[in-house]
Amino acid sequence: MFISVRQLEEAAFAADHLVNPVNGNNPMVLVYYRNYTATAFFTGYTKKAGAVYLDSTTNKRISKSKWTNEMKVFALEKEKLVPAAPHTMKPTIFGYIMMLAVVGFFGYMAYDSLKPAKPIPAEYTALLKEPKAGDMYYGRYEQMEPGERVARKAGFGWFKVLNNQNGNIVVALNKHMSSNHKPSKDMDQVDFEETGKLVKIQSQESYELKLRSEDKTLEFYFTEKK
Repeated sequence: MFISVRQLEEAAFAADHLVNPVNGNNPMVLVYYRNYTATAFFTGYTKKAGAVYLDSTTNKRISKSKWTNEMKVFALEKEKLVPAAPHTMKPTIFGYIMMLAVVGFFGYMAYDSLKPAKPIPAEYTALLKEPKAGDMYYGRYEQMEPGERVARKAGFGWFKVLNNQNGNIVVALNKHMSSNHKPSKDMDQVDFEETGKLVKIQSQESYELKLRSEDKTLEFYFTEKK
């Protein structure tokens, strides 16, 4: 980032009546300097100007450690006559733009954190709800032999929950299951078997509800709820 620091002379006073502590025969001048800082985003002056005694002959600064009491008193007296700083800090046009950007950013963050949350669409939460009697789901089932993981029977269609007691869910298959996947709207949603299969929830996500029988021979994968 661009930055510039300069020392500006604010005021000068003759100090010929004071004894030079370094070169007794050389006159002195009391000068007040103020630092000026400029960056791409702001400009500023130090609030207080610093006093410096210069040897008028050699033009060298006289260390503060060598100031006499008379020099210190004279510096305090003349300090009251030094013009005040035009300003301590003032933003540039880029500084104002940056300030507006920062205020806008935090304002948006505050608004975003306080505004009401958007309601989650029902289709994203339907499968997360606890299944209850009468609920209908679309998906597929797989039936395996005990101890096997390869399905000997599978099908796609609608399923109906007949009962749910403490997580023990009874699910009835539709009488018109399809061996191939079809759109849910094209499948029968009325004719279900009178008895169902006892299963429990294995996993429940917004995109899929998985249920399995106790003996692990039957699994349901639901992806849509009516």
